[in-house]
Amino acid sequence: MKKALIIPLLCFTLATPAVAQETPVDELFRVMDMEKQMAGGFEAMLPIIDQMSTKFQLDNEGKEELREVFRTWFNEDIDRKRLTNEIKKLYSQTFSDDEMRKVTEFYSTPTGQKFLEKSIQLMQLSAQLGMQEGQAKQAKLMERVTLFLEKRGIN
Repeated sequence: MKKALIIPLLCFTLATPAVAQETPVDELFRVMDMEKQMAGGFEAMLPIIDQMSTKFQLDNEGKEELREVFRTWFNEDIDRKRLTNEIKKLYSQTFSDDEMRKVTEFYSTPTGQKFLEKSIQLMQLSAQLGMQEGQAKQAKLMERVTLFLEKRGIN
């Protein structure tokens, strides 16, 4: 009787393909929807592209065309798979598996998902605030750079 149960079980076990266990960093990136986060990083660049458009005195059509140049570059030229693998290495060097599991656990909650969803928008708004502050203080920076250059006899 035991042989009758063991043989089919053994055959089923051997016939069933082994499912690779998801690593903690892979699980974290899946829960974070890292591809969406990367796209959000691109969106955070839009204020810089808009600033370039202003500098080049582009009309709305030219502004959108410049945005499209950057979109094409981001979508076609950036090797996001390689970049993602490199970022995974950084996470793995920075956080233990246990820490990544805990972060994944948080991101799996409704609050964590909201945090991820809103972080893209917050990144964009933060970039805009940073640019505005930098522009507002640009004259001070130029003063300091000018003093630095003068002190070293650089014209």
